Amino acid sequence: MNNTLDINAPIRILLLGSGTEVGSSLLQLSEQKNEFEWLCPDESVLLDVTKRSELDALQYDVVIDALSLRHALQSDSKKLQATLSYLSEKNNATLIMLSSARVFAGNKSVPYAEVDVPDGLEPYAQALIETEVIVLKNPNNIVLRTGWLFSGKGDDFVCRTLGLIQDGVNLAYKDDLIGSPTPVSDLVRVILSMVNQGHYGAQNTGVYHYCCAEEISWIRLVEAIVATSGQFDPKAQVEVEAIGESGLEVQETLVMQRQSLSCRRIFNHFGIKQRPWRSKLRTLVKELYKGS
Repeated sequence: MNNTLDINAPIRILLLGSGTEVGSSLLQLSEQKNEFEWLCPDESVLLDVTKRSELDALQYDVVIDALSLRHALQSDSKKLQATLSYLSEKNNATLIMLSSARVFAGNKSVPYAEVDVPDGLEPYAQALIETEVIVLKNPNNIVLRTGWLFSGKGDDFVCRTLGLIQDGVNLAYKDDLIGSPTPVSDLVRVILSMVNQGHYGAQNTGVYHYCCAEEISWIRLVEAIVATSGQFDPKAQVEVEAIGESGLEVQETLVMQRQSLSCRRIFNHFGIKQRPWRSKLRTLVKELYKGS
């Protein structure tokens, strides 16, 4: 990142995917932070090789790729990868790509570390792995993998679960995953801290992991959502009882896959600590019911 600094100048951030869940949260949660200035090119510019001059005209200190998480399975993902390669080859600003624990197959008995080789075979995992390789060709870049993101916006699993409860649909979730839920707002905190530290001299690059503390199985996460919902919706209490009756039986018959991450490296290098997710989840569910 920039080493010749005007200490009063904002950090100029080129944000890829300003309309995504993470991108819009980055903009919203940094609104009152004068130390950041955001450059948000339209996706049509990012995906069109003939518009490279528009990117070249922008002056920035760091790039945040919030788009790969969403584009990994889209037909134009190769175009986005080409843009990331182009920006990386320019080599004048660190690029931070946001990736996912889903790059791992889930066969480990402990959380995945940064040194573990991504081995996911699903198309989504393969697309993210390809993009990570492209980004990491530049040794100054960063790949930040995270866990099960939720924000209460759009089509995330919290909104889907609450919608099913309100529609009276049985929550027939398959409980074969263990992971670490992470509110988008917490991920934003981490990203901005990394940007700040990098801008003012930290030389940390490569792969990092961040997710919230406490692993949980998928069905137990649903149970946590439903338990809070029970304060506002009688239908949710029925689901709590149903999950309690069936959950343990299901748990015993399934092989669990782990989608959780070890976050020691980001603490050792950036001093970033994991935060709990349960209080954020409870607050979010309450807000969603109050706003409905």
